[in-house]
Amino acid sequence: MKSTRLTLMMGFLICSFLSAQQEANPNTTIFWDVSLSAKDRDLEKDLSILDKVFQRSPDQRVQLVLFNLQITEKNYTIAQGQWEDLRKDLQSLTYDGANEYSQLKGLAKHPNVYLFTDGNRIYEGDYPDLPPKSFLINSSPYRDEEFLKRTALINRYRLMDFAAILPENISSLRKPVSPAKNTVRGKVYIDNVPVPDVVIAVKGEARGVRTVLDGSFSIEAQPGDSLLVSSRSRNTYKYVPVEDTSQMNIFLEGNVFTLEEVVLVEKRQEEAAQVDTGYGKENAEKIGYAVQSLGDDDITPIQTDVSQTVLNKFSNVNLGNTEDISRTTMRSNTSILGNNYSLVVIDGVPQRQSDSSRGASSSSQAIFNFVNPDNIASISVLKGYAATNRYGSLGANGVILITTKSAAGAKAAGQPVDLARLTDNVYRGADAGTKASKSDLITALERSGTPEKAYEEYLRLRAAADRGVDFFLEAYEFFKKEDKDRAAVIISGVLELFPKDINTLKAVSLALSGVGKYKDVIRINEEILEIDRKHTQAYLDIAVAKKETGDYQDALQDLLALHGNTITPPISANSVSKTVVREIKNLVFRHRGALNTISIPPQLMNNLKYNVRLVFEWNDPQAEFSLQFVNPQNRFFNWEHNTMSSSERMKDEIINGYSSEEFEFYGDGVQGKWLLNATYQGHVDITNQVPLVLKCTLYQNFGSPDQKSREIIRSFTTPEETKTLAEILVD
Repeated sequence: MKSTRLTLMMGFLICSFLSAQQEANPNTTIFWDVSLSAKDRDLEKDLSILDKVFQRSPDQRVQLVLFNLQITEKNYTIAQGQWEDLRKDLQSLTYDGANEYSQLKGLAKHPNVYLFTDGNRIYEGDYPDLPPKSFLINSSPYRDEEFLKRTALINRYRLMDFAAILPENISSLRKPVSPAKNTVRGKVYIDNVPVPDVVIAVKGEARGVRTVLDGSFSIEAQPGDSLLVSSRSRNTYKYVPVEDTSQMNIFLEGNVFTLEEVVLVEKRQEEAAQVDTGYGKENAEKIGYAVQSLGDDDITPIQTDVSQTVLNKFSNVNLGNTEDISRTTMRSNTSILGNNYSLVVIDGVPQRQSDSSRGASSSSQAIFNFVNPDNIASISVLKGYAATNRYGSLGANGVILITTKSAAGAKAAGQPVDLARLTDNVYRGADAGTKASKSDLITALERSGTPEKAYEEYLRLRAAADRGVDFFLEAYEFFKKEDKDRAAVIISGVLELFPKDINTLKAVSLALSGVGKYKDVIRINEEILEIDRKHTQAYLDIAVAKKETGDYQDALQDLLALHGNTITPPISANSVSKTVVREIKNLVFRHRGALNTISIPPQLMNNLKYNVRLVFEWNDPQAEFSLQFVNPQNRFFNWEHNTMSSSERMKDEIINGYSSEEFEFYGDGVQGKWLLNATYQGHVDITNQVPLVLKCTLYQNFGSPDQKSREIIRSFTTPEETKTLAEILVD
């Protein structure tokens, strides 16, 4: 009886719904949602609508527009109500990816417009801009009901929601609607680690919530409220004001003391500065002459050889045009026939000197590329008496003292110094981590033979079981080589299936930039800003994406706003200032004719030049990984992003909303083939389900007329998984 009643009700509604169709021009445009969520539609109900349309107007032309992240258009001629070809096409459709309503604007060729969609979308500000009195139809029980109603009301569409006449939904209409609540979500970190069982309560209210395993929480609060965040086990608490944002990250410091053992030590009131004199460490005030020194904290990890470490770090120390430490001078070239180069001493052992009297290209010049900057504990420069007092005539031109961490550690342990350990940065292949192996999905897709069969296999595997984000990322990586549009559709489906948190949005944004979908990159980062208005990286990514779409003036204005800190609400852009400056300078250099440069500060008008510029970006500030740079001499250094070596930086990334770093190669000595590897080490939050997505933008001859660039995207799911990002030939 219920089924019969619903069928009669549905038939009555369809007739009433279509009674307003215009007779003057019977031609029809059908917009048909083929996104992933639309696969749950009741196809027979949708087709019954069209059956009535063609009964009323049996002779007409039909424009069919299929849409997800892309648009596909077909045209049909209907005669005497026969529309079997159209019906068969609609019955055989494939549903994939996410939809975007804004691209439908202006596409309708005919006056009678039907939009079949469930209202699920990836952008909050996205809506269909169609002619008034268009028909809006849904048959999916998993629709966005509020969006459908609001869209129909604002745009004067005619809404028919089949799901609204289901028994469970009819009964729900009688229930009072509760007012909308403002929910604040976030994570609590204690000592930079997300912690469960932390209590969060609104000040003045008795009830509160506790953080779950990954440190996240959700609580109802309004801007202006204060949250009391407390942990009894960590002996810490903090009051945090609620900001006008739906996402908060709260950092506390634990106050736990271990009293099992107490050790009393004597400590001087003030530590005297220690310098290396060649005889060992001495009090700087005691020795009676000046010694300049660099410590471990002063050595930048990106420097690939010891010469770059010394360059411009000491007064009156000149590396000459070659910028080579073996040809360092510390005074005027007073010797015409003799040697003017300084002596280099490593771990107390004087090295062979280069000879200025025999020419720069002489085979007698020493080479120090075997010294790994990451293994240097300190560098000191001795001049004058300080040099000759210890090394005699060998030190007449000054001495550079290098102490390695290997030697310093061995000496502290009372062990003999092994100078061979200076070579511990020799690259031996991918044995530092587990080399990435092909997944079952990639293997299955490769065996399919053709791209179309591979896509059919992907759809079959997608339907076989619940799939995580990693499944879509792997499929994306496979298809992007042959079909960038299909890869974009596949990865966009992540946004319909998974929660719209920033890390997931960021992963999709990076993937879409890798296939040139920069307009979607802009939309996704605008969505991120709806969640967190202070997310610095989103502002930068929008500006860079605008540059890639050719919108140079808007890109420049966004970059200048970051540079001048004029964004509202205020954000901290210091963390990305180097990238912002370089983007502005290069944009002006390459597109000056298309820009209004009046507002650009003079110091930003001159361009920079590098052999290679590398910009890295990742989707999750809590992901732990390392980047490995292997130079032409087969020696490497690692840049680490983990809680052991960069805990404060990771905290700063979370607070200020950025996740990027850049490096550059320039000058002599960098020519040859370089290798870039990345190793995923895990995640601070062990419950995390979003893979690490790493993007590398590689610029060659940066700042020159022949500048070239390419984007490299890699995703990681398995700890200790190592992937090669690129091989670079540096000219």
